[in-house]
Amino acid sequence: MGLATTIQTTASRTPRTKAVGGIRPPAGSAPELMAALAAYTIIGLSLGGIFSLAALGIVLIYRTTGVLNFAHGAMGMFSTFVAWQVFYGWSHPFWPGWISTLLAVIAGLVFAALMGLFLEFAVFRWVRTRDPVVKAVITIGVLLALQSAASLIWKNNQYHLPIYLAPQAATFTIADVPIGANNIVVIVAALVLAFGLGAFLRYTSFGRAMRAVSDSPASASLWGVPVGRVGAVSWMLGSLVAAVAGILITPFINFDTTSLTLLIIDALAAALIGGLVSLPLTVLGGFLLGLLETYPTIWIQSIGFPRLVALLVILAVLVVRNPRGFAVAAK
Repeated sequence: MGLATTIQTTASRTPRTKAVGGIRPPAGSAPELMAALAAYTIIGLSLGGIFSLAALGIVLIYRTTGVLNFAHGAMGMFSTFVAWQVFYGWSHPFWPGWISTLLAVIAGLVFAALMGLFLEFAVFRWVRTRDPVVKAVITIGVLLALQSAASLIWKNNQYHLPIYLAPQAATFTIADVPIGANNIVVIVAALVLAFGLGAFLRYTSFGRAMRAVSDSPASASLWGVPVGRVGAVSWMLGSLVAAVAGILITPFINFDTTSLTLLIIDALAAALIGGLVSLPLTVLGGFLLGLLETYPTIWIQSIGFPRLVALLVILAVLVVRNPRGFAVAAK
């Protein structure tokens, strides 16, 4: 289910004719088609915002440590379930909803930061000079460990008990198209975090240290840059961004441990569009991918189609750009 469910369920409010053989014909009139396109644009931008957020974490870790983190989706998944557990399992029933939401988000983000810090100190600090393929394989092991642990704790049940960061019933209407407040939150959060990370890397001393490490770890170390501390902060920030993406997507999908982990596919596609280096291009790639996955579902009704689009984007980028170029970019 997952992201495909997001697109098809949310968009079901838009008028359309009945699908035949899995192919949904366009709306019966020009106004209906325009309304459908407007509604699907909002859905696509919301998904794109989540893809962008998740991809930013991949790029941040890759730029500063050279690790292509295939466990990124699993890290976001586990942190999201921690927030979900606090919100639905441990919050006091008499607390106001905003207190439960705040505590849940804080718990998820704190757990994400500590998890990123632990992984850097316990695992990746000791393989810093190893081949990139070895480090990537280690992240797959981390993915499997987190996935197994989450399945033991929360089972493989599907949940639609979201953590709303905006009132569920709050909507805005633009050109007769209702836009949920949570859609706006996702889009704004993606843009704010992208600009915030860019400003942090460009204008702060620690951000400049991170850029120096991404250019040349050996040279940065000779100049007194704390390479180990930079790596730890990179893993913390990357894990935090993954958690934010996971929490933000909960209002839109029926989620389980697998569907949240598979967010890595869409995030990796967006990150590859940015060359695993450029934050602006990564954000742009995330939003474009969200639209590419969404628009065809006006006509094509298929559970697996959106993820197929992400896989095709990954394949296209790898064919167009020599994969060795990504290794050079990380140095």
